[in-house]
Formats: sequence, structure tokens, C-alpha cells
Amino acid sequence: MSYVAPTPVVRRPWWQRLLRNPWFWVLLSVVLISAACLVHTYVIVHADTEVKREGQKGVIPGITDQSLKLGFHYAWPTAAVWSAIFILLDRFRTRHLHVWFLCFCWGACVATWISMHVNTWMAGMLSVTGGVDPASGAGPAVYSAPFVEESCKALVLFALAVVTGRRMTSVVQTVSMAGLSAIGFAFVENIMYYARADNYARVTASAGDPKQAVMELVLLRGVYASFGHPLFTSMTGIGLALGLRSRSRLVRIFAPTTGFVMAVVGHMLFNGFSSVLPMTALKKLWFVALGIVASVVVFMVIRTVREGRMIRHRLEDYVKAGWLPNSDAETLSVLRRRQWAALVALSQGPRRWWHTLEFLRVGTDLAYLRDAIVRGLDDDPGPHQIQLINRMNVLRPMAVTVAQGAKLSKPRLPAFLKRRHNQPVNNELQWAPPRA
Repeated sequence: MSYVAPTPVVRRPWWQRLLRNPWFWVLLSVVLISAACLVHTYVIVHADTEVKREGQKGVIPGITDQSLKLGFHYAWPTAAVWSAIFILLDRFRTRHLHVWFLCFCWGACVATWISMHVNTWMAGMLSVTGGVDPASGAGPAVYSAPFVEESCKALVLFALAVVTGRRMTSVVQTVSMAGLSAIGFAFVENIMYYARADNYARVTASAGDPKQAVMELVLLRGVYASFGHPLFTSMTGIGLALGLRSRSRLVRIFAPTTGFVMAVVGHMLFNGFSSVLPMTALKKLWFVALGIVASVVVFMVIRTVREGRMIRHRLEDYVKAGWLPNSDAETLSVLRRRQWAALVALSQGPRRWWHTLEFLRVGTDLAYLRDAIVRGLDDDPGPHQIQLINRMNVLRPMAVTVAQGAKLSKPRLPAFLKRRHNQPVNNELQWAPPRA
């Protein structure tokens, strides 16, 4: 380590940084594309569809706005709970809010739009080649839908890996983004399923009570099997992260491919069993699926603990070189210390809290950069190291960097709410006493 830290560069105003930031334009483009896809999806599902079967023509009524509102009402709690779980999962190398929004928005709008069109085309192809009726059969759900849907959900992960490959080296982080993409996809898909069930029960006399039909589907998709999409896409995220952290070219190719194949096969088995097996057999398989989910949870907990140890060891390299104080390695490597530092900073004001979060994020990036150097994944890390260390030194006076011994600050009232005390009377004589 023979680099000499230069003088920190003066930062531009926030609006110039915003316009110069490529993420701003990427996010704006994705939002516009997502809005267009969502509107087009609404137009398709809202319109009536003409069908012809056995020489007779008929019309399948489109989903009404009332049914869509009902579907949204029952679908958003599941999406909110799972989104919170996956956001809280990534506590060390926390991504920015715009990346979380990007993944969720992609899965909810773009991935569902692409899947709807490709699945419809694939269902027609299966019907033409002597397969199953695309409107009611299980063939498309088993053979085409898993591959198409997992490809669409994982596309945003591979795109982010190409753009920010250096930062996507954490398994926990990649699984978090994969889960958000899958949750967004499941959110819109659940709205469609719930709305379609309600709409069908309202126009079909033999379907029974619409509310009961929807509630049965809500319990099935929104509670018992709500882990399906996040679990499958997480397989792709794990494989992608393992590939990015390896020097071997074969591992870089086969790890993401294996993860994607596992996601497709798991999705295929899930759809196949739910379409063919009776409910009694599905209850037994449900416990098997819970065991798989539990094993993934244990794996993620182990990865989180290992990441904390890795951060401590890599930052200690800079401590030994005299570039960082020992308190940085102690604070950044333990989750409870990071959380306590952020909480103490929040009690001291929003600016200090924001600077503390940035300090934690920059320090974690430095640890992962050092890990990439040790693994031989970064050929020229010098300028980036200097930039991160300089940024930490700039933020140090404005952030809470030592968690041990830090105490919460008492809340400060605004100036107009503070009690005004009467000033003491000045008893000093301003003139001489009268003479006799």
C-alpha cells in the first residue's frame, strides 16, 4: 500500500450531481417504460375478448375496475410484508432506495408485461402442436411459464451486474434485489388472479359467493404459497453472486446458469404439482417446501455472519497500515453497532443521520473492494481506494463513527416552542446616590 491520499475534491451542488448521475436517467427511463407497460396491461385485461370454440363464438368479459380495486386491496399486504423482509435482509452493503425501487418496479410492470405476451404466444404454440387448450390447460403453466417468468424477473439482475459488477459481490445483497423483483411480479400477478376470480364469480351464477372465492385464492396465493416467486428468483440471485465473486471463468458461467436452472425447475415443479395433485398431497408437499425455505433462511443467516467477519478482516488491513482507526473496523463489522450508530445520529438531527448512513455505506464499499483485491478480482484498485478513504475522512466529523459509548441526544424543541424565561432585573446602579 504505497498510495498517497490526495486532497479531497470539492463536491458539486446537488442538482448538478443529480443531472450528471447516470442512475437518474436510468431510473427515469425505467419509470416511463414501466408506466407504459402497466397502462397497456390494464387495457388488455380490461377489454372483452372474443373466443371461438366448437364453431360457436363467445365473449369473455374483461376485468372490471371494481374487481381490480378488490384485487389490489388483497394483494398489497403480501407485497408489503415480503418487501420489508428483503429490504431488511441486506443490512451490511445496503443499496440505495432507487435500486430497490428499480427492482420492484421492473418485476411489477415490465416483467409481467413481457411474460403476459410471451406466455400467450407460447400457449398458442402448445395448442397448435397438439398440446393443451391455452385458455384452461396446465401445459403452458408447467412448460413455458416458469422459463419465461424467471427469465423476465432475473433480467434486471443481470443488467445490474453488467453495469455495477464491482458492487454486486454480496450474496445477501443480490438475493435482496432478486426477491424484490419477484415480489413485484407476484404483486401484479396476484392482483390479476384475485380480480379475475371476483369478476368470474360475479358474471357466473354457478360460481357461488364472489367474496368466498376470492378469499380462498388469497389464502392460497397470498399466505400459504406466497414464498414461491421470491424463493425461485433467489436461486438465480445466489448463483449470480457466487459467479461474480469467483476468479474462475467456468464458475462465472456455470454458477449463474445453475442458479437460473434451479429457479426454473423449482417453478416448474411448483406449478405442475399444484395443477395435477389433489389437496391432500399438496399439504404434505407444503411442509417440504417450508423445509426448503428454512434451509435458505439458514444459509442467508450464515452468509450475513460471514460478511460481518469479512468486513472486519478487510478493514483491519487498513488499520494496520495506519489509514483508518480501529474503531471503524469495530463499528462497521457488527450489525447492532451499525444500527446503534445510525440511531444515535438520528437523535442528533437528520443531516448527521444521513452522513452516518453514507459513512457506513462507503466504509462497507471499501471493505468489499479490499476483498476483491485479495481475491484478485480487481486489477487497478488504487484510485478507487483513495476515493473511498477520502470520502470517509470527509464524513468523519459530520457522522457518528464510534458506536461504543455513544449516547442518544435529547430531542430539541423548535425555537418557537421553547419557553421564554424572564430576564433577571439588572440591579446595578446607573447613577450616583443623592447627596445630603
